[in-house]
Amino acid sequence: MIGNRIIGRRGSAGLLAILALAAILRIWGLHFGLPHTLTRPDEDASVAIAMRFFSRSGNPGFFDWPSLFMYAVTAGLIVYFQIGRLVGWFPYEYTFLVAVSQHPAPVFLIARWLSAAAGTFTVATMHAIGVRLFDRTTALVGALFLACAALHVRDLHFGVTDVAATWLVTLSFLYTVKYAQAGRRRDAVVSALYAGLAASTKYNAALILLPASLAIVCSTHEAPRWRVSLLLGCVVLAVAAFFAGTPYALIDRASFFASLASVSAHLRAGHAAMAGPGWIIHLSYSLRYGLGLPLLIAGIAGLVLYVGHDWRYGLLFSAFPVAYYALIGSGQTAFARYIIPVVPFLCLAAGHLLVESTRTIARWSRRPQWATMLAWISAAAVAAPSTIAAVRTDWLLTRTDNRLIAAEWIHQHYPGGATIAQTGSIAGHVYMITADPDTAPRYRAVTFDEGSGTFRAGGAESPPPDVIVLQECPLPYYCDVSDGIRRVLRDGYELQRAFIAVDPSSRTLVYDRDDAFYLPLTGFSAVVRPGPNLSVYRRRPTVPK
Repeated sequence: MIGNRIIGRRGSAGLLAILALAAILRIWGLHFGLPHTLTRPDEDASVAIAMRFFSRSGNPGFFDWPSLFMYAVTAGLIVYFQIGRLVGWFPYEYTFLVAVSQHPAPVFLIARWLSAAAGTFTVATMHAIGVRLFDRTTALVGALFLACAALHVRDLHFGVTDVAATWLVTLSFLYTVKYAQAGRRRDAVVSALYAGLAASTKYNAALILLPASLAIVCSTHEAPRWRVSLLLGCVVLAVAAFFAGTPYALIDRASFFASLASVSAHLRAGHAAMAGPGWIIHLSYSLRYGLGLPLLIAGIAGLVLYVGHDWRYGLLFSAFPVAYYALIGSGQTAFARYIIPVVPFLCLAAGHLLVESTRTIARWSRRPQWATMLAWISAAAVAAPSTIAAVRTDWLLTRTDNRLIAAEWIHQHYPGGATIAQTGSIAGHVYMITADPDTAPRYRAVTFDEGSGTFRAGGAESPPPDVIVLQECPLPYYCDVSDGIRRVLRDGYELQRAFIAVDPSSRTLVYDRDDAFYLPLTGFSAVVRPGPNLSVYRRRPTVPK
């Protein structure tokens, strides 16, 4: 009894230490890029929909994503507004709306904090799953792997839906395991509710119903006639939970189904990079660099080992990650964040492989007391590449974004305002509002029409701008510079200042090529700070004849 209590206390202390590490890695650098609101593409959509909800408009008018995460952000907004009202920041709702429209950074931080919290809770949930399916050592090692998983750490800094959906997926699976082990119907019900909420955060998370369905169909606790009833009841509950989190999918069905068709077509057809089938991209890039090769190999081998050791629970555990990988890899669109729901399962499977292997080695060497020590030494070695990548990503996220530096420089050198044309993706553009919101209207945006070779502003032809900001980076498509704009620069402009964020000639750089996010998955030594390289050109003064 005393020994069990000591082991229990050590396990609790170990879990607390791992959760503290997970929280530190996920909070560090959370403020990155702000007040620039496009340093992480898609966050602006989360915030815009949440603000729409806050303003009493229930219909998101957008169904590319479900709505639950945005409702959660809205709840955070309400808390922020009420606190601000009590301390005198926002006397009225109108003053709050004006304040966050001019300075939206707090709203983005609410979304990011929710994502970071969900990511940390996922580590705790996977530990609970590991204790039930394996043992405390395996659960702790799996939790450590997830705490240090670079892709999970990186993407939960973003106020988008992927990490929150992953947490709900793991909660659903935890209750599936509880049902499979004890046969309590309320666990199957809770699993179905979490599955519906997961789908209401990210549509394809609905696949977590697959292991729940397997657990019910293969249950030894239920008579066959009750299995069908329980399965149908759980499906109905999951659907109800989905519509509770995304109610306008039911109210505005036409828009909902049109968005589903559009999203499905986009996944099949490809995004920007057209890099190849998702099965290949996620395995060779997203997971290869998002977990590190040792952890990825251990995770895949651990899944196989578990199925071989215990086919019933092994298949239950593998059903979701395998089905999800098959679905998400079937198209040409392969954002790295799409594969995040698979990461916790690979981490726990890697923990299983590692602990079982070190126990076998300890038995062979007739030193069974060494098993735990060997497991943790091996875990540190396997987790090292991913941990280093996570730390280097966080450190870069704390560096001032290149776009903010360029905006401040332009503001200082053109205090009276200027017309500005910029190349490349809008996500890489310099926003003068980040330098000084009060003077930002002085800086007017001008676009270049490649077809006519002229500049345009407000739909009409415009004189050549005072400044052209050239955006360059290793990401194809997002940083392409046309021949036409290069001719304009050569004939009428001179370089005034270059802001270097990355060495594009480095062969170590690997990016998520579908995503307009200017930090790599690996090759950090070539990166100085987030953002693309920016070169500011000014128009040459005309010499009077």
